Amino acid sequence: MEAVNFDRAAGDYDATRALPAASMDRLTAMLAARLRGRQPCLEIGVGTGRIALPLSRRGITLAGIDISGAMLRRVAVNAGGVTPVPLVQADATRLPAATGAFGAVLAVNVLHLIPTWRLAVDEAVRVLRPGGVVVASFPGEGRAPRAHRGPSQPGEALEAAPWAGALRESLERHGMSRLAAGARNAHEVAGYLGRRAVRRSLDPVTVRETQTLGQALDRLERQIYSWTWPYTQGQVRAVCHDLQGWAARENVALEAGHIVASQMRCWAFELPA
Repeated sequence: MEAVNFDRAAGDYDATRALPAASMDRLTAMLAARLRGRQPCLEIGVGTGRIALPLSRRGITLAGIDISGAMLRRVAVNAGGVTPVPLVQADATRLPAATGAFGAVLAVNVLHLIPTWRLAVDEAVRVLRPGGVVVASFPGEGRAPRAHRGPSQPGEALEAAPWAGALRESLERHGMSRLAAGARNAHEVAGYLGRRAVRRSLDPVTVRETQTLGQALDRLERQIYSWTWPYTQGQVRAVCHDLQGWAARENVALEAGHIVASQMRCWAFELPA
């Protein structure tokens, strides 16, 4: 199996994956503080530059790779015509970089998309100099497990969408799942690295945004998210039908806004000096 290619998502990516401005500012400030002493940085799965561009504006020297040419072309658009970071279309399991060329490798929500993720981790370690760090995140680690408030960090609360439970049940009923093609979480990566690196949890960034069921149904039906791509339109439409029925029974308006709160969690895998 090859890594998931986001060519088909390039046009919708920024509109559907963007973090709220305040959350993005906190995330890039936290990453910049971690990367500042370990430059240059290589971002694998750089995508449309949603992380690389604000990091570059914070003075971080970095380069980016992605297997999707369509996504890379969006970086220049988002940068106003000329990208401030070097970009290469390449596979994370075969990095076109010399051994020890970087002080850090950044992998934000990308290792779960690579079936041969262990090769990508090995390559990341290869291109790092001693004392370097891999900073990675994994989708789903900071979501609320149920559709109600629950404790997370002191003073914070996670909040799932009211339809989250109904969605999970319908996905299971129609043979769909959100299984990762590659690494599922930081624990799995840490287990593979073993004594080659020390895992450290970085400060989580709370992401709080307003969502509507109508918006969720539209994105699901158009199969915007990569986890839906292996499934047929018939399966997806059946799930949407189930959710519409749930909304009618629970008297949830499709365009009513609901606050959803999650956390963006990053992990540092530090190599010995």
